[in-house]
Amino acid sequence: MIIRNDRAPLLRPLTSRPGPSAPPQPATPETPSHLRDSFTTGAPTVQRTAKIAAAPAGDHGKLMRDYLTGARPPPADFAKVMGYTPNTVQTRHGTRMQDPFGSASAPGKIGPDKEFDPAAKTHDYGYDLLRYYERKGTPLGPEARKAADALFREDLFHYANDQKGLADRWKYRSWAQIYATAVELNSLRQGYGPP
Repeated sequence: MIIRNDRAPLLRPLTSRPGPSAPPQPATPETPSHLRDSFTTGAPTVQRTAKIAAAPAGDHGKLMRDYLTGARPPPADFAKVMGYTPNTVQTRHGTRMQDPFGSASAPGKIGPDKEFDPAAKTHDYGYDLLRYYERKGTPLGPEARKAADALFREDLFHYANDQKGLADRWKYRSWAQIYATAVELNSLRQGYGPP
C-alpha cells in the first residue's frame, strides 16, 4: 500500500511554551501542478478552459448544423481532445465538415456503404462533437443529435435523388430510408444523448 502524505494540509506545530501565540492560520491547499496555469498566476487551467469548453447557450440543433455545414469552425481544442481535425468538403448541396477517419458502418457491409460514405463522415463528425462536449462536461441537448441525424438523412436522399436513372434513384432512395431510419432508431434508443 502506498500512502501519500503530500496531500494532507499542513498544520502549525503545537508548542507547550507559554507566551504570545499567533492566531492559527488555515492552511491553503496548493493547486496541483497539473492544474496550474504556467502563463498567468492565480487562475487554474480548468477555470481558464471552462469558457472555451462550455457548450454555447441557445439552439443546439442549429449549433450542430452550423458545425456540420462549416458555418461555424470546430471548437478551439477539438483536435487536441478528439485526435483529429475535421476536413472541409464541398458537395453539390453545400459545404460539409467530415471526420477523415469515419465511414458508413452497415452490418455485414450490406447496401451502398461506399456511396453513402461522404454522408457518414459528416454524421460521424457530428457524433464526435456530441462526445467532445460530453467530455468537456457540458453535453449538448437532444436537438443536437436530432440535427446530425436529420442532416445525415438529407445527405443520403440528396445522393439518391442525384442519380440519373429512375431505377438507380429508386434503389438509392430505398437504401437511404433504411440507413436513415436505422440511425434515428438507434438515437431514440440512446435517448438522443452522446453515443
